[in-house]
Amino acid sequence: MIPFSFEIVNDSTINIEYVYGSEKFILNLFLRHGVWTLHPFDGMLLGNRDLCRSVIADLIRNKEFQIMLAKQGIAMSSLRTTIDLEPSSSEPETRARREPDWEPEPEAGSIDDIREFIEYNTIDDIIDLELTQLDKKIEFYGEILKYVFMQNLGPGDPEFDKIQSLQRTFKETRERIAGHKDFDFGGGNRKRF
Repeated sequence: MIPFSFEIVNDSTINIEYVYGSEKFILNLFLRHGVWTLHPFDGMLLGNRDLCRSVIADLIRNKEFQIMLAKQGIAMSSLRTTIDLEPSSSEPETRARREPDWEPEPEAGSIDDIREFIEYNTIDDIIDLELTQLDKKIEFYGEILKYVFMQNLGPGDPEFDKIQSLQRTFKETRERIAGHKDFDFGGGNRKRF
């Protein structure tokens, strides 16, 4: 697996794939209000601030990432992140304190956040993100099944059957969503919404 790769989508958007440990994470580097901002799109990073801090800090130290920034004319010192890289303090963090030059960013899941996501991603990008998340869930439930099986529980046990049913549902859902990648959404181009 290549530890760092990127795709320049346009003059103000760069999609990044970065391997940290054995896990591949997807991040987006975008220009907004004259400032380049690094944002993780992986649910695991968004849900775990400490892991996100570690992954972004490691990415910033990555020489290939630094060279890519230099080639794109992006100064490392001007780079911002949507996640505070400083150790946690006892007071709650606010976006205004992390990014004092900007007006406060909308909370994740707000209509502005959704519009920004749509602006910077194609339908194929969205499908790929969904497939990645489903793969993780399928693997997660597979690990649970292995553990439960090692505890001498198997088919016929209510808990084992429920877990197996959940995994099967995620597999079927993944197949259905993957089928949309082959579907022609009007001309076959990678047009944004």
